[in-house]
Amino acid sequence: MIALAAALGTTGVFAQSSPQAQTAAPSPGMDMQSMKAQMEQMRAQMEQMQTLMKDSMAKMADADAAMKSHMETEQASMKSQMELQHATINHLQTMTDHMQAMTDRMAMMPAPMDMHKKSGTTTK
Repeated sequence: MIALAAALGTTGVFAQSSPQAQTAAPSPGMDMQSMKAQMEQMRAQMEQMQTLMKDSMAKMADADAAMKSHMETEQASMKSQMELQHATINHLQTMTDHMQAMTDRMAMMPAPMDMHKKSGTTTK
């Protein structure tokens, strides 16, 4: 078994793994100082990724709040426009009703008399 592992190790079968695995796994000649440096680099990268993720999450929350505020403003504007349109329609209906009432009253008035008949003079 040991001879088989040694033979495979020397032929490079294990060395054909991914480059990431080679950098993550310590090589037989890697000393403790190199491993500590690599671990420190990985820790720094993780902290940087966490910071970026926190910033992204905060920006997304800000964007969501701004969008919500914008949508509420748009909704209030639409409601205001609709109320104005209803008020305008009601005003126009009131004016139409008033004009119709005036027309009806004028129709009930007697026709104006001829001015000449009123004065008693005749025209030639």
